[in-house]
Amino acid sequence: MKAYDLGFGESADELVIRPGKAIGIDLPDARVAGWCGGRAPGIGTASWPRSPVTGLPMIHAITLELPEDYRREGADLVAISFFHADDHVADDIEGVAELLAGTAPTAEQAADPFLAAVAATAAARHPQQRDLEDLIGGAHALIWLIAEEFAAPRIGPPADIRPAGLGDRYSRGQNAWDDSAPETTVWIGERTGDPNTGIAPSEGGEGGYTGAWSSDDEKLTAFWSSVEGISHLGGTVMPCQGLPAELTPYVFELEDGVGGLNLGGGNAQIDLESGAFDWAQ
Repeated sequence: MKAYDLGFGESADELVIRPGKAIGIDLPDARVAGWCGGRAPGIGTASWPRSPVTGLPMIHAITLELPEDYRREGADLVAISFFHADDHVADDIEGVAELLAGTAPTAEQAADPFLAAVAATAAARHPQQRDLEDLIGGAHALIWLIAEEFAAPRIGPPADIRPAGLGDRYSRGQNAWDDSAPETTVWIGERTGDPNTGIAPSEGGEGGYTGAWSSDDEKLTAFWSSVEGISHLGGTVMPCQGLPAELTPYVFELEDGVGGLNLGGGNAQIDLESGAFDWAQ
């Protein structure tokens, strides 16, 4: 298998390691692989994931077409979309969590336009949606896409019919109505020279894995310096704190700020084989 780096921008000759960053990246044989921020892929507006805390639509962080080796949920599921709520300190909206879990709305809830829309989201839930929760209680969603969904016209979030009194950004979390980042094209190119390509990350070096910054070898140190802060598929992971458990060679490491992600300056590890998920700052 191969590892791949991600770059962002509208031209293969002017890519950066993150939208809005001035640090450039050279991706040999770069090809367009998706987009970050803004609209979601063609999954149907009612299926747009919502926060189980507030009921607000999550921000669309990134949609990425995967190289064949990384299509771990089946050859027909060719791409992923990652959504983010940053709702670990948001104010709970009564009834939202139950409705998104599939509880039938009461007559009173069905008469409330906002809660009725939340219930409709549960009914239209994408069959390949994976709900992810981080260690501090923040909600995220990963959706696996078939080729037709990836290629379909992009969609905007549901209509903004929020209830009154949701509060400021801190108490409502991030959402697609207020915090969507501008759409930016995502490119991928093969990562070369990574000694950990095809090896599952491990703390103790099992399987021959060499942890980042664990060696004084000048060549390795230069390589780690060259890839630090780059979102990528496979290869060496650089978690900001401890190495998450259950990572496989098919890990997707996503950096803070991509598509509006708020990871406190850190990064996330999303494993496409095991389903493991974690992030730290």
